[in-house]
Amino acid sequence: MLAGTYPMSVDAKARVTLPAVFRKQLVDGDKKTIYLVPLSESVSGFTPEGFTAYVDALFDHGDDRFDPRSRNDVRLKRALWARAVEVDIDSAGRVALGKLDVSKAGTRERYGLTGDVTIVGAGDHFEVWNTEQWNAAQESLDDELDALLYHD
Repeated sequence: MLAGTYPMSVDAKARVTLPAVFRKQLVDGDKKTIYLVPLSESVSGFTPEGFTAYVDALFDHGDDRFDPRSRNDVRLKRALWARAVEVDIDSAGRVALGKLDVSKAGTRERYGLTGDVTIVGAGDHFEVWNTEQWNAAQESLDDELDALLYHD
């Protein structure tokens, strides 16, 4: 499981180094490929198997499952897979965020992933956030966590 919060910087070649603890879990022998997926306010990083499981779970609602004859299900599933960018973790533990711009120009800038970033463990995947946006999102979270933890 990927956990923790790690401040990092994007280098001049638009790469960011993943925390060593994440690399140990994401790299398995020669398998170094991950998918970067821009979603909501951050870019998520999944193993190929993890992304497949994530997409499948989105369409699993009780008795409802992905329906290949549903235009909407097909359209949404296609859109998720189309957003995914395949990258390798290099020998120094870096991932090329610049590849996000190949499929859709300006993606890194839109997500603010050009300078200081925060890499966050989210259980089965990690997220790369613009540090200012991450900090702003965390400001009000303490009260919400207290409400979740305690009912009195």
